[in-house]
Amino acid sequence: MEDLKFGDITVPKGCNVWTLLGMVHQDPEIWGPDAYKFKPERFANGVRAACKYPYFYMPFGVGPRVCAGQHFAMTEMKILLGLIVKKFTLSLSPNYVHDPALALIIEPKNGVDILVRKV
Repeated sequence: MEDLKFGDITVPKGCNVWTLLGMVHQDPEIWGPDAYKFKPERFANGVRAACKYPYFYMPFGVGPRVCAGQHFAMTEMKILLGLIVKKFTLSLSPNYVHDPALALIIEPKNGVDILVRKV
């Protein structure tokens, strides 16, 4: 390990540096001028389109201090999604054209339009 220099600040080797994720998640330089607004639609095209540096998005933290409730929260969301979807039928749009694209996985090149109807 060695000392690190960030602009005019020197961090001595062996020194712990803490980041307040709440501040990172509301930084206008990363998220834009509306960073303080609750705007879930900013994620409509994924994290890469939502912010300048996608690796700064850490909703549950990372590493050995990751949120202990992460798996519980994700399970709650899956249950909630299941309860919501149970009240609707989902079907492919008649305009859908099968056009797979090979990336890390095979995915629809132009997305998938889904029709949602209340049961």
